Amino acid sequence: MATLWGLSAVAATKGMEANRTGGGGNSALDFTGARRPTSSKMARMSPTPPETRLGDLLLQEGLVTQAQLEAALQEQRERAAYVPLGQILVAWKLITPKQLTLLLERAEKRPRLGELLLRHGAITQQRLDEALRQQKLKHRPLGELLVRMGFITDEALRQVLSIQLNIAYVDLDRVELDRGLARIINRNYARRHVLVPVSCLGQVLTVSMADPTNSTVADDLARSTGHVVQVVTSTQESIRRAFKRLYDEDVEVGAPGGGDDDLLEVTATDEDDFRPRYVDAATDRRADAAVRQLLGLALSKDASDVHLEMLAGRLHTRFRIDGILRELDLGPLQRICDENAREVVSRIKILGKLDIAERRRPQDGAFRARVERDGHPVNVDFRISILPGYYGESVVVRVLDRRNAPTSIDRLGFSERITTRLKQLLGRPSGILLITGPTGSGKSTTLYAALMTLYRPEIRILTAEDPIEYVYEQFSQSEVNERIGNTFARYLRAFLRHDPEVIMIGEIRDEETAEMAFRAAQTGHLLLSTLHTNDAISAVTRLRDMNVDPNMLASSLLGVLSQRLIRTVCPECKEEYAPSADLVREFFPASPEGLAFYRGRGCVHCDYSGYRGRSSVAELWWPNEEDVIGISKAAPFERIRESSRRTTISMVDDVMDRLTAGKTNLEELIRVLPYSSVYQFRQEAAGRAAS
Repeated sequence: MATLWGLSAVAATKGMEANRTGGGGNSALDFTGARRPTSSKMARMSPTPPETRLGDLLLQEGLVTQAQLEAALQEQRERAAYVPLGQILVAWKLITPKQLTLLLERAEKRPRLGELLLRHGAITQQRLDEALRQQKLKHRPLGELLVRMGFITDEALRQVLSIQLNIAYVDLDRVELDRGLARIINRNYARRHVLVPVSCLGQVLTVSMADPTNSTVADDLARSTGHVVQVVTSTQESIRRAFKRLYDEDVEVGAPGGGDDDLLEVTATDEDDFRPRYVDAATDRRADAAVRQLLGLALSKDASDVHLEMLAGRLHTRFRIDGILRELDLGPLQRICDENAREVVSRIKILGKLDIAERRRPQDGAFRARVERDGHPVNVDFRISILPGYYGESVVVRVLDRRNAPTSIDRLGFSERITTRLKQLLGRPSGILLITGPTGSGKSTTLYAALMTLYRPEIRILTAEDPIEYVYEQFSQSEVNERIGNTFARYLRAFLRHDPEVIMIGEIRDEETAEMAFRAAQTGHLLLSTLHTNDAISAVTRLRDMNVDPNMLASSLLGVLSQRLIRTVCPECKEEYAPSADLVREFFPASPEGLAFYRGRGCVHCDYSGYRGRSSVAELWWPNEEDVIGISKAAPFERIRESSRRTTISMVDDVMDRLTAGKTNLEELIRVLPYSSVYQFRQEAAGRAAS
């Protein structure tokens, strides 16, 4: 609080009398809350000031002593301008602002705006009565009416408001703003809610808000920035000037996002058609609450993604759980999302620091939120992708929960044979190890687990990722940004000058990256990366298509892991069943004897899907001498495939173990496995039956 009250002292020296003659503004705030004083109530007010009763409460709570209370009351009487007793005690550091706020709210002792204005002499009883009459007719906030009617200035109003809300009034024109504050609060968010960050000392972020009564915005800033947010207030004109100094552009004042007035938002319908659309603050709050509930539901269901698709008159909401998109019963939340679809999308864009006015181009962003886990706050990262469509923008929010961040190869669920061999390959000092599979098969997870398995303090690990999914302290991570030329290949060139032992490249996707990766492997570095191929041996064909030199490929390739993620049958509702004959024939040439098949019946533990969680199945190939000769001589692919069978741990063995144990079923296998693995499964099943 030292910072907050220190800033307040800058403006406090001007005095309330001087404030009454300042220039006016246009306020759209309801500063009085639900209980507005009427003139008749004021006439009947007890001559005993309410601070005396507050003093009794402070004594009852044991927050102050009788001597301290009497000294504070004496100080109050001797001051030329009225100052509430609570603020005197806070300034003397006898109580904290939070203690005062809680006590005032619990005892309903917070001073009313009209009463404070009268006490300060900022307004006459006659003018207050007139404003109250207009308030009943126009249903506008009292503070706004007083300013618009010219009865008080915006500055005088906010000086009194700071007393009512027990916050500081700051003259922003006298405060030097650090330009680094613009990185803490996004420009679009600050413009939308008409606020300016004032200072950031330690964990305390001080923010000047045009509407300091909007606790929703303060709470949102606290969660998104991870700071303790202290709210102060300033005149709207000074906030506008401070915004221009900090963000190099003007901000409209008079209609902050959290007030009871309407907001003007520009909606682009095509290149030359712009029309105003009014969004009331209640809608804005509903959209904010809806986004919070959607993200909270995603976390509770361990969803990896939230899909919001704009359709005609509704927002189609789905969650990717265990790799499958599912529509959950959202109840009343679905209706709120449908009725406020555009606002929900805009709210997500604000969180991701995206341009809310841009609706014609794709956008990508990210944000971090703090959530409670077992009574402890933890950070969860969210990645946002916006895509314009026929009915409006669609949103995909990727959930990156640190609880799911891999820590070692042992915890990925591979078979014991694959885990042992993979560790042996990771122990090599140089060469390339590739992870293959389609999108969503867990390749990045395996890379992170491999790096954590390799890590020890005496080695340097560098990564280039697009984008960074999980942040680790054990190695240096860089994010690809092709717009400024930071490609995988460029990072590889730079990495070689940083003396690393291990390099991870998120994906080898072009000829230049492939060439640089194999050069790095030949100069004594262990390099890990991914490819999009259906099986392990197809990596050879993919690299040949990228014109990788056959000799370089043969001498540097350590091995290829091809993997898939299969859903696990729910152990709570597992039951034996008989799959269809056609499905059985896909895997077995004849009906298998002695093999029982299982499925999930559906229960509350698996949300009636029959599956709960996923596990990895994989095949691992490491080139033997015959493979190396074939690759270096550019032998036909089928010849290399045939020779590779001798040093390949097939996916079939891994899958058969899961099937026998009842952890998966044929429906899941036919959905996930590549055709080559299904064909190989049938061939090996025929061989076992013949023997």
